[in-house]
Order: sequence, then structure tokens, then C-alpha cells
Amino acid sequence: MAGVIVYEPDDESEVEGLPWAVTFEASAGEDWAPFVCGPYERDEAVRLAEEVLAGGRGVTAVVEPLLPLREAADVLATIEELREEG
Repeated sequence: MAGVIVYEPDDESEVEGLPWAVTFEASAGEDWAPFVCGPYERDEAVRLAEEVLAGGRGVTAVVEPLLPLREAADVLATIEELREEG
């Protein structure tokens, strides 16, 4: 699946002001390691992802906010929340 996937939070206030990143991944039979670029403002991240996809094939771009988690306990708590939601 190639395309731009943009994280759209239920509540915009949760991510307002956070920096955003773009993860570029292989798709359509391509095989290369994904990599992350950023930080950007949200609109800049979306623009970059769309521009890259317009110029290439076999690429998927995932645009999402960078969470300001500095402690392992915070990361583990976030993982647990996501497990419960899933």
C-alpha cells in the first residue's frame, strides 16, 4: 500500500503544538529499511510526505506527532493504553 497516512487524533488539543515526524517505508514490493525525518510543523510534514510520494513509487509515508516522553515508565504507560484500546 503506497500513500500518505496522516495521524488524525480524536481531540486536536492533545497534539496541538507538538512537533511532527514522517516515517518513510517501503511498499509495493520494495525492500528497504524505514527511516524517520523531523521534527516539523504538522502542515510541513504533510507537505513533505506528499511531495516525496508525488516524485517516487514504492513509498508509504506515515505522518504523526512526536510524543514528548522522556521516562521509560511514560513509554510503558503509553504502550499499555494502546494495548487496552486495541
